[in-house]
Amino acid sequence: MADTTTVKVQTSTRDLLLGLGASRRQSADQVIVAALAAMRRDERRQLAAAEARAIKDDPVDLAEIRAIQEDRAALRAG
Repeated sequence: MADTTTVKVQTSTRDLLLGLGASRRQSADQVIVAALAAMRRDERRQLAAAEARAIKDDPVDLAEIRAIQEDRAALRAG
């Protein structure tokens, strides 16, 4: 059996966790792992959005993006 530990949470949090797990037929561990994975995805999306905002304001990056788009268009055209 895998190692386990106790995490102290409010009973209302525990009840939400157990309720969500029951509706999905998942253990509390599975619900927590899925929630943490979703948080990581959200962080990556936020970072990507911040990088995209930075790129759109950088003329060198914009020129590189346009050059890549032109190259791809040329390849598709044959």
